[in-house]
Amino acid sequence: MKFPRAPVGKKRVWFDARTQLPLAMVSFDRRGEAFRSFDGAFALYESGNQRVMDGQHPLWSWGHVHAFDLQSGRMTRLEQVRTIAGGHQSSANDPQIYDRYLTRSALMRLGK
Repeated sequence: MKFPRAPVGKKRVWFDARTQLPLAMVSFDRRGEAFRSFDGAFALYESGNQRVMDGQHPLWSWGHVHAFDLQSGRMTRLEQVRTIAGGHQSSANDPQIYDRYLTRSALMRLGK
């Protein structure tokens, strides 16, 4: 199936062989020209004696992502933060996340 209005034709992703985590990705437009480049950073969530715990261990997760639009020269930076406007908090291993954010009723409520 083809999607004639889709901006991305294909993607190339590089993975770390040790961790199987994506290190970088380049997406190409439908003409085959490089469109966007993504790279991310992962780390333990600890700094000195401050820690975000995931059970008995410090949380290990992504920290930030750079998304560079190669055609326009614009950079977008994504950062994982503890809280955002609206009272939403970052969490891990919380069984309530699905009901809070991913059910049909949650999506309808959040989309208003």
